[in-house]
Amino acid sequence: MLIEQRIYQIKPGTLHEFIRVYEEEGLPIQGEALGNLIGYFKPETGDINRVIQLWGYTSYEDRTHRRAALSSDPRWRAFLGKAGHLVVAQQVELLSAAPFSPIR
Repeated sequence: MLIEQRIYQIKPGTLHEFIRVYEEEGLPIQGEALGNLIGYFKPETGDINRVIQLWGYTSYEDRTHRRAALSSDPRWRAFLGKAGHLVVAQQVELLSAAPFSPIR
């Protein structure tokens, strides 16, 4: 399994608004295209103006195909127009499991 970790730095003071808009509008679209949400998190300590998403894919090719489908969806582009101004920065990492990882 290939895991994509996406960390979004959210404009201070707007985390609750971002999460609300994402849950109501973004998640249904993204979930339909990407398919395997492993988890969605917000820090309780440290830098609390972030959200962290973990998405699972069977392969790099599976990820490429699914991300392309999401990017071409006009509903997703409309959502980005509503929520994009709340995001300050984003970081994406692709993770592969160590041999002893319970998730493989």
